[in-house]
Amino acid sequence: MIFDFFKNNNDDKDAYKSIAKNAKEYGELYLQLFKLNAVGALSQFVSYLIVIIAGVMLLVTVLIFLAIILVLWLKNATGSMIYSLLIMSGIFVVLFLLLLLFRKKLMLNPIIKKMSSIMFSKENELTDDEDVEADIIDASVQTTEKEPVSDLEIMKEDVHD
Repeated sequence: MIFDFFKNNNDDKDAYKSIAKNAKEYGELYLQLFKLNAVGALSQFVSYLIVIIAGVMLLVTVLIFLAIILVLWLKNATGSMIYSLLIMSGIFVVLFLLLLLFRKKLMLNPIIKKMSSIMFSKENELTDDEDVEADIIDASVQTTEKEPVSDLEIMKEDVHD
C-alpha cells in the first residue's frame, strides 16, 4: 500500500517533468511569436514613415515651385525682386510659426495614433486565453500517457485499497 504510493508518486514526477517541459516549450514559442509580431508591427510602422517622408519631400518640392511662381508674380506686381523675396520670406516665417504652433495636432498625434493602431491591432494580438488553454491541454495530452493525478487522489485510492 505505501509502496504503491511511492510508485504512483514517481509517475506523477514524470508527469510534472513533462508538464514543465511543455511549459518551457510554450514559453519559447510564445517569445518567438512575440518577436514575429514585433517585427511585423515595426516593418508596418517603418513603411508608414517612408510614405510620410516621401510625401513630405513631394510637398516641399511643390512648395518650392509655388514659391518661385509667387516670387515672380510679386516681382511683376511690386516692380522689385527684393520686395517680392521679402514678402515670400515673410510668408515662409508665418507658415513655420503656424507649423510650430500646431505641431502636435498636425504631426505628433497622427503619428502616435498610427503607431498605436499598428502595435495594438487585432492582427498583432498574440492569442486569446481560450486558445492558450487549448494549446496547453493538447500539448500535455500528446506528451503524457495519462493525466497527472494529484497527491490527494492518490491518498484516497490508498485508503480505499
